[in-house]
Amino acid sequence: MNKVYIVIVNYNKFENTIECLESLLKSRYVNFQVFVIDNSSDNSSLANLSNWITNNSYGSIETKFNDLVLPPEQKPLSHCILPESEFAAGDKVFNEKITIIKAKNRGFAAANNIALRYVLVKAASSSLIWILNNDTVVEKDTLSNLVRFYHENKSEKYILGSKLRYYDKPAVIQAVAGKYNKWLGKHYHIGDGEQDVGQYDAYQAGKTDYIVGASIFLPKLFLVQAGLMCEDYFLYFEELDWIKAGGFHGFSISIVPDAVVYHREGASIVDSDGKKKDTRRSEYYSITNRVRFIKKWYPSCLLTVMPGVIWAIMKRVALGKFSLVKKTTVAIIKILFSNNPGQLKYEN
Repeated sequence: MNKVYIVIVNYNKFENTIECLESLLKSRYVNFQVFVIDNSSDNSSLANLSNWITNNSYGSIETKFNDLVLPPEQKPLSHCILPESEFAAGDKVFNEKITIIKAKNRGFAAANNIALRYVLVKAASSSLIWILNNDTVVEKDTLSNLVRFYHENKSEKYILGSKLRYYDKPAVIQAVAGKYNKWLGKHYHIGDGEQDVGQYDAYQAGKTDYIVGASIFLPKLFLVQAGLMCEDYFLYFEELDWIKAGGFHGFSISIVPDAVVYHREGASIVDSDGKKKDTRRSEYYSITNRVRFIKKWYPSCLLTVMPGVIWAIMKRVALGKFSLVKKTTVAIIKILFSNNPGQLKYEN
């Protein structure tokens, strides 16, 4: 049985992470190990995750998927909790079922790379990797079905996506894949809002398709050949960039329709009380990384993409978001006219 390394990033949403982990622990495929990277702004998530994993004392689990999440697994679980510096240092091998790593928030790609670097060095060549959003719940056979695909397609090089359904509308598709228009620098989700009646179960991904980042499944060979995620993208476009890099090394994308994942809509931009967060940070990364990705992979399309970018900025001028406009404009200029602008983090 191939060992699967599951990587989950937590950012101030320990309740979602615990729900996701409980569903994973009920998977019928059992040869897996989980790395939780805690990027949270304080230690409250770490404390609650610690309470949950040792004795379930953090509180009750609220879920809409009782059959997939409850009852909670018996605790304590085999686990390890440590800071990033200790995890990254030395030659220690971690065999615990769940390893929780407290990290400095350097973005989604950088957080995943903490675990991916370990897998690249320590894992067997036959290992598989699942990048999974913490705001998801998985069916009991989802992991088995993803692994089965590789057993049936050993001669091909694939990076896999799941069928995503809405957490609050579990019979409705959120995405089977995404489609990207390089001339406009825009993308959309295939199947979004449609009742799932199996209409995409034979879907063949095209060259302009990409795997939606809530669930990305790949072999260790992908890391060896295509490398880690690009950390220049603090948020958004990192999965597009990674899949594009994989394409240069002969990796195709495919969808496993019976690998179903239920994904919360907008969990990253909604507070725990249901109120919408300040979206200026997400707007900044959405606009600037749109330019970053186009310049890197499709520079000839900048002329057709930039009018849409300018329009997006002007709309925010009309809304009075002058600080956001200034920061976004400065970042775009650096991206366009610098050979290596690196990560341009949004600062309040």
